[in-house]
Amino acid sequence: MKRLSFLILFIAATCGVFAAQNVPPAVTPHVHCAVEPPHYDGWYQQTRLPFGEPYVAASKRKHQIVGSYHRLKVQMPMDEVERLLGKPDFGRARAPVHLATTPEPTDARCSYDLAYIVRKNGGNMVDTEDVAVYLSFSRDAKLLWATPQNLPTLKELGSPAEGN
Repeated sequence: MKRLSFLILFIAATCGVFAAQNVPPAVTPHVHCAVEPPHYDGWYQQTRLPFGEPYVAASKRKHQIVGSYHRLKVQMPMDEVERLLGKPDFGRARAPVHLATTPEPTDARCSYDLAYIVRKNGGNMVDTEDVAVYLSFSRDAKLLWATPQNLPTLKELGSPAEGN
């Protein structure tokens, strides 16, 4: 019985060592982003969504987003996009990351994802029912991808993989 217990303990310990060798190293962000777009939670609290009422962009805001979308171009600088569409409703800055076991990246700039909401019925940040325009920018703050959602007259531009 001692021999069987020892064998089980030995196999368990060996498996634990092998499993530990297969755990990927931690991924760490390199820097904090200089520009932080508005966060979803802040935008959400400013709407009537917490009270069960849908968010509908003001007519002027909707016209600015939808009416100016056709003027967007891939590689357009983020500040030019904001001049066309206005400030985003919310977004996310993504700092470059690297494995803890590798050197820090030499390019410390952040990439950005921005959202322009025309209509939203609930609090789910990524609801497929939303009417919106989503934009992704490279680390040099150039438009990579523009994705209209539930806006059939607008066409997708670019690709999420370009420039990253």
